[in-house]
Amino acid sequence: MSKKPSIDIEQEDQPQPNNFLWNIIRYVIVVILLVVGIWSYLSQKPHFFTTQETRGMTMGTDYSVKVTDFVKGTEPDVWKNIKTQIHQRLDEIDRAMSTYRTNSEVSRFNNSVSTNWFEVSKDTADVVNTALEIATLTEGAFDITVAPLVDLWGFGANQHPNFTIKDVEEKTNQIKSKIGYDKLEVRLQPPALKKSIPELCIDLSAIAKGYAVDCVAKLLEENGFANFIVEVGGEVCCRGYKDISSTYKATSHDWIIGIEKPFIVSSDGFSGLQRKLPMKDRALATSGDYQNYREIDGVRYSHFIDPRTGFPTEYFTADEPKPVEQLGSVSVLAELCVRADAWATALFVLGEHKGLELAEKHGIAVLFLFRTEQKDHPIREAASTTFPK
Repeated sequence: MSKKPSIDIEQEDQPQPNNFLWNIIRYVIVVILLVVGIWSYLSQKPHFFTTQETRGMTMGTDYSVKVTDFVKGTEPDVWKNIKTQIHQRLDEIDRAMSTYRTNSEVSRFNNSVSTNWFEVSKDTADVVNTALEIATLTEGAFDITVAPLVDLWGFGANQHPNFTIKDVEEKTNQIKSKIGYDKLEVRLQPPALKKSIPELCIDLSAIAKGYAVDCVAKLLEENGFANFIVEVGGEVCCRGYKDISSTYKATSHDWIIGIEKPFIVSSDGFSGLQRKLPMKDRALATSGDYQNYREIDGVRYSHFIDPRTGFPTEYFTADEPKPVEQLGSVSVLAELCVRADAWATALFVLGEHKGLELAEKHGIAVLFLFRTEQKDHPIREAASTTFPK
């Protein structure tokens, strides 16, 4: 007669657990694991889709922010807090760089006659550092020390609306000796600026808006947003997509940004679109002569001052032939809006031939738009090879 295996004998001798109690324990464990899993998912993943917008005024112009994203958190005032942060960040930049605020860092630096290091914020130092870099690359076509000439021609905080062209010509030649990016230094740590002559002044209006766009974009990214558009005074940054599916997978719908036809219209008018650009994770800045200009002795001059001559880009002497077409706008695509903003101004000053040559050299994506006298083709385009067709 065979024996049973020893393992069976031992199991028979052991007491059996209470099945009812064991089932309750297993049920409790499953519920706990389910609750922990849901909590972990909701705390780490954005869990509801939303489209949020905010608008306002900054730097003497308007701004807008639109987010189309899955928002983290369930608090009802999440977006309210983000809007407050955006407003505060833009105001912080304006208080540092405005030439219209007498107590801004830029205004105080301009009013200072000291040639020692002048302490500024990291924002101002970073912007000036980028400005000096592009000034060097463009051999002075972009120059933030052109501030006195901007004022002289009627585009700054200190305007002279009753000047005749003769007055302006004489004053321009006097002021030219007091400008030059080679007379300005920047130190990033600790942040400070230094001028080599007491009269030197700076104007960051051709680069500050682009920097502000980048700062708002960074703020949104730090708060978990990946799909948004930021615009300040026409300078734009797009991230991600304009709409995304409920399964967290991006659709093929890029942001679409329009480039205006550079026709002269009323202040509240719209001249139509020349281009529609699909954009994702890029910045676009456009510099044009069709919105900010003034007339002197019946001649229209834009706010683009060539630092190398001291005169607006439209200025011609009496013996110079007038062009049959006129540069109306320059649009630049880049990763950072601060660089797109500065390059758009620099390339407008340089014009098509020198501008395209420099753009190709440095891989700048640029589009020039010209007004022509041809009725069938009133706008002519010229673009670098890296600009979208």
